[in-house]
Amino acid sequence: MSTYVMSDIHGQYKSFVKMLNLIRFGEDDKLYVIGDVIDRGPDGIKIIQHLMKMKNAEMFMGNHELLMLDALKNEFEIQNKNRMDTDDIDIWLDPCNGGLPTYNAFKALPAGKKQKILDYLKDTWVAKKVQIGKKKYYLAHAYCTKMKFDDGIKFMDMPYNEAYRVVWTSIYDFRYQDVVGEKLFPNKKLTYIHGHTFTQRLDCVDKYGRGLIYENNDFMGYRIFNIDCGMALRNKASQLGCIRLDDERKFYVYLEDDLVN
Repeated sequence: MSTYVMSDIHGQYKSFVKMLNLIRFGEDDKLYVIGDVIDRGPDGIKIIQHLMKMKNAEMFMGNHELLMLDALKNEFEIQNKNRMDTDDIDIWLDPCNGGLPTYNAFKALPAGKKQKILDYLKDTWVAKKVQIGKKKYYLAHAYCTKMKFDDGIKFMDMPYNEAYRVVWTSIYDFRYQDVVGEKLFPNKKLTYIHGHTFTQRLDCVDKYGRGLIYENNDFMGYRIFNIDCGMALRNKASQLGCIRLDDERKFYVYLEDDLVN
């Protein structure tokens, strides 16, 4: 039995399946997908539906899933509660966020399947601690929560503003630390695994410019992995990264062959 973590698949279903095949993912294994499975690429809804069927996979809220929930709430309230502004739906569908493929696929579904997806997303993790042997990992899409929890905390169990903070805050933007005056993470004994910021921005690339998993054993005193290898870029630099927690081995699937013109 092995435990794997992926992040930021961004609608590239073929790459996701290739990764499952590459790691030989089996019924006795465990998979955590720590957010942003949707948007930009064509098949985000397909990936969600695949994860929903997997008994040994657990999904986390990412900023793009939160964008989706906010946008669909916006649309519903325009139609049913006389809401006038379209800010949330406009933000999600803006090309910079790439929500249109996800929106179109979702809208094409029957009402029952739509509701199951929405219920599933609202039940996703925001933060979770996972122990493998003597090591303990803190998993979240982008940052940590101020809220205390034992093993994990879900989106439905925390205030919206706190979930927003966890899925949107970049730990590489140091300006906010001076404002709030807090330490970066809650516990230096934990290893923190996140995505959200593609590692090309950290100059963590191979000789071809493809994103690599960023590992730092002393990032402001903490041990971290960033496993977002740039699938959102949808170019020759994009890879899907995956880490096996049992031995911290890294796996990659190169995106170029799966790009949609």
